[in-house]
Amino acid sequence: MLLRASGEREGRDYDERSVTDPTIDPGVADGAGLRALTDAAIRGEWLELADLRSRSARTLGAQQTVDALVVASAFNGITRVADATGIPLDENTLTTTTAMRERTGIQRFDYLEKSARYDSGI
Repeated sequence: MLLRASGEREGRDYDERSVTDPTIDPGVADGAGLRALTDAAIRGEWLELADLRSRSARTLGAQQTVDALVVASAFNGITRVADATGIPLDENTLTTTTAMRERTGIQRFDYLEKSARYDSGI
């Protein structure tokens, strides 16, 4: 949703399907480099990450590289907590993001099924 909102604010058309499809250019500066950087961080590929951080700092700048890694890490952490505890999407988010989740392909991560799988009866 933030990619779409940023595009609206900047008068640019970002393809939000690029979030889950690496063959689609998102239309952001060094999109492929950002994807590689965040993927390496999420997967814990520390040696590769060190090299990618250096490249990204040269391409995008040190602060933008740190910002990208902070956002990727925060979202990854929030998702893992929600998945582990079985927290479903709240009703407002479920309703307002239906079309975006379908377009990006993240709907394949079935939140109701996750909640049932992790439901501990708490």
